[in-house]
Parts: sequence; structure tokens; C-alpha cells
Amino acid sequence: MRCSGLRGKTFYRCTVCNDIHYGNIAPKICPTCSSKDAYVHIAEREAGVILKFLKIEEGKKFNENEVLKTFEDFTKSKDFTLNPDKERIELIVQGVLEHEEQYGLKHCPCRMTSGNFDEDLSLICPCNFKVQNNWKEIGECWCGLFIKRKE
Repeated sequence: MRCSGLRGKTFYRCTVCNDIHYGNIAPKICPTCSSKDAYVHIAEREAGVILKFLKIEEGKKFNENEVLKTFEDFTKSKDFTLNPDKERIELIVQGVLEHEEQYGLKHCPCRMTSGNFDEDLSLICPCNFKVQNNWKEIGECWCGLFIKRKE
């Protein structure tokens, strides 16, 4: 089932509950968990693996620039932004892509997967980082990819 790119439609994933949406724009509020502005643009491969209609090795993947743009777009109009440390960002993006190659999903490179597909869905980057202690205590996600905006 190949659908991305048809008439401008693409896949989006809720970073809180992993709900998948296919359309021209992401919903403002997730119909599954009611989170606001939690969707991130994802590749067809990621959607297919999450929905279990594609195998790990199937489907188009994002490249480094596409992942970085997705992360940048995700921070627009939010209370967080990308870490200004470009080297750190490059390392994180490389790690995310390595995990996608290995596991079929863009797992956070700083966290260990368990091997249990359903449990490991919570480790897909970007994750629901605002529930983590790191966010509450120091204002950044687990790996430091996203940091609180300075006012």
C-alpha cells in the first residue's frame, strides 16, 4: 500500500500516542489522545512499520536533511526549539537514522530498545519528552535534541 505524496497528502504521527494520520495537514488535536499540536511529519515507511503493513526493509526512508527539517518544523510555534549545538544535532540525527535502518523506526539514539515492538513505540523520536524528568528539571528532552525556548 503506497500512498504518500498523492495530491499533497502525507503521513503524520502523534508524538504522544503514535496515532497515524494521512492527509494534507496534521490535526491540531489528536483524535486518539486529545493532545494539542503533537503531530510530526513522518515517512511512509515509518507509518507502514507502525501500522504493520510494511516490513522494516520496505518503503522510502527520510534522509538526514528531511529528518532535520521535520524536527525544525515540529518546533514551530511551540515552547521548545532545536538545541543550537549543531554537532550534537547531527549526531542525534545520525543515530536516529541508524536506529531506523536497524529497527525500522526512528528510535531515540540515547535510549535502549527492549525488543518488544509495542513497548519500543514510546522511544520513537520525537517522543513524548515533556513527561520526562529531564524536561521538568533541566528543560530538554532525554538526548538534548529539543530544549525549552528562552523567552
